Amino acid sequence: MIKVIKDGVEVKGWKSVSVRLSLSTVCDGFNLSQFVADDFSSPVLFPGDAVRIEVDDELLVDGYVDSMQSSFSSSDHSIDVSGREKTCDLVDCAIEEFGKSWKNKTVSQIVGEVCQDFGLVFTANGLPDNGQIAKFVPDPGCTGFDVIQDVCHQKCVVCTSDGDGTVRFINESKFEYAEDFLRQGVNVVSASVSYDNSERFSDCIVLCSSDPKTKRKGKSSDGEIKRKRCLVLVDEGYGTVETAGKRASFEVLSRSAKSTTLSVTLNGWKRNNGKLWRPGLLVDCLIPAFFGDFVETLLLNSVELSYDSSGSVAVLELVRKDYYTQPPEHKGKVKSKANPWDGIEAKTKASGAKK
Repeated sequence: MIKVIKDGVEVKGWKSVSVRLSLSTVCDGFNLSQFVADDFSSPVLFPGDAVRIEVDDELLVDGYVDSMQSSFSSSDHSIDVSGREKTCDLVDCAIEEFGKSWKNKTVSQIVGEVCQDFGLVFTANGLPDNGQIAKFVPDPGCTGFDVIQDVCHQKCVVCTSDGDGTVRFINESKFEYAEDFLRQGVNVVSASVSYDNSERFSDCIVLCSSDPKTKRKGKSSDGEIKRKRCLVLVDEGYGTVETAGKRASFEVLSRSAKSTTLSVTLNGWKRNNGKLWRPGLLVDCLIPAFFGDFVETLLLNSVELSYDSSGSVAVLELVRKDYYTQPPEHKGKVKSKANPWDGIEAKTKASGAKK
């Protein structure tokens, strides 16, 4: 049962509910559409209201209403509401202390301090610190999330949130295997696959900002990109050639993993064990249209849970399970892992050759 709670009171009368949870963001979001009786017997949500969205007492999002739009016709009066998790201020708002900087601090120390400034809880989630950042000076006016994203890039880690306002590092060793099996023609209502190499480059160069003449740098290459495409980034943490090289490897690996996504639509919000579909699960998929007869284990990166008059639907976005893998020790050229979608690409090329 879906519950939307404001100040401890359940707000009823929902025509539709949509909640999006993702590992790739630190701020989950929601959209609600409420039927309003003429006597306003149920509370109405306004921008700034604190709300909790629960399903069978399991929390989905604890956050705030961003916007409200009211409309009516001769037969209907409704209110559309959108909002985000408590971490929204971290994403939207600038750090108030001008000239703030950090020296010889670990990434978890910096992220923890920024989260504390916004009244949020941070956990390293069992991920060890990979050395200190010699110096980090954020640009004036940058948001709290800008700082977090920049320092995390330097140490090749990624932050996400838990829906309740807690910020944490993604630790792939804590991904759990789902007992559910996604099968074409069985429980998969529909599916689509997307390929996008626009953010991939043949060469990635990371310059050390500690060297004004940029003679110190790290480089890594993506062997799957045949055209000459160069990406140049600046390591703003006054790092070493080694850290710059690791950052370059991380960029190549993560951009390769992000280039292909699988979207699957299922009926219902829950898995076979009664728990909700949530990001961070490793799921076995048998979809002959894309993989042939091979079972591929993919990472559930984001979930959109929606409900309306037609019922409950879960849209799962799955990616390669090495999406958040830490890069190996820098060796210059990175060999991309096997792409589970190579099969469909080969089929397409073979089909074209026969014509």
